[in-house]
Amino acid sequence: MGRKKYEPTCTRDTWLNRQALLGCVRNFFNRRSVLEVESPVLSGACGTDPQLDYFELNGKPSRFMMTSPEFHMKRLLAAGFGDIFQITKSFRKDEEGAHHNPEFSMVEWYRVGMPQEKLMDEVENLVSEVLGYEIHAKRTRWIDAFKNYGGVDPFCRDLLDFASACKKAHISVPEQPEMMSREDWWDYLMVFVIEPALALNGPEFIMDYPPSQAALAETFVDAEGYRWARRFELFINKVELCNGYTELTDAKEQRRRFEADLEIRKKMNKPLPPIDENFLEALENGMPACSGVALGLDRLFMLALGKKEIEEVILFPSRIA
Repeated sequence: MGRKKYEPTCTRDTWLNRQALLGCVRNFFNRRSVLEVESPVLSGACGTDPQLDYFELNGKPSRFMMTSPEFHMKRLLAAGFGDIFQITKSFRKDEEGAHHNPEFSMVEWYRVGMPQEKLMDEVENLVSEVLGYEIHAKRTRWIDAFKNYGGVDPFCRDLLDFASACKKAHISVPEQPEMMSREDWWDYLMVFVIEPALALNGPEFIMDYPPSQAALAETFVDAEGYRWARRFELFINKVELCNGYTELTDAKEQRRRFEADLEIRKKMNKPLPPIDENFLEALENGMPACSGVALGLDRLFMLALGKKEIEEVILFPSRIA
């Protein structure tokens, strides 16, 4: 018999297993003396990322469903809370699929004074504990992922080289490829060419992204004079699990990046959220040097429990909620 319309998409046994894994996550941080915190789901401001769409609640003043607890958690860092973590719900508009739901669970944490490489080690340790076996993720620079897995230099002069890379990988070329920007091509190849290739190598971190793809991350200049952002993502079995940064602490630079994001959103005819002035004030008053990461729990639990879609580890996904 099939599932009745009123029934959850996750079975009771699976839910019990999920709860045990959730306890595993919380214990992981408690053992490391990382303080659990709780921040608002509704706020007067939200992120400006052009690739993320948010839910806005009408009223005076408007309120936004948070796409991430990041800004509030950084305000806590600036207030001297030290190492912190949070298990929370986040909300992103128009994200639905096998690995997406508009309302989802994540764990986000920040480590004061911890370099990004050590935080990546900690991500490996947490994921290993939840999966029940040890992972050793390969570490690959973003530019090398494009060259090795996509067969193209992401900074090629002719943008139609990206179309050629799609054809070689037997991936459909978007309609009107000549209208695609370089950033459009980067996003398209990452999803349809590079991410599927990553699964063939086992767990893998992609790191050192272009600054334009990491508006909240610190940047550095490599030996060849190119500027990169200290950002990383972990991929396992075609699933992107986390997004981490060495956090930007310069308030003036952060404001400049927010304003640049808003200009891009304007060109995309997307809503323009207010800049989070409370967050910028926290940076101005001094946020400690730190690294932080957000990890999707529904996706991690899906992998740990051998499920194919996150609906199988969520009680009521948005399509039946």
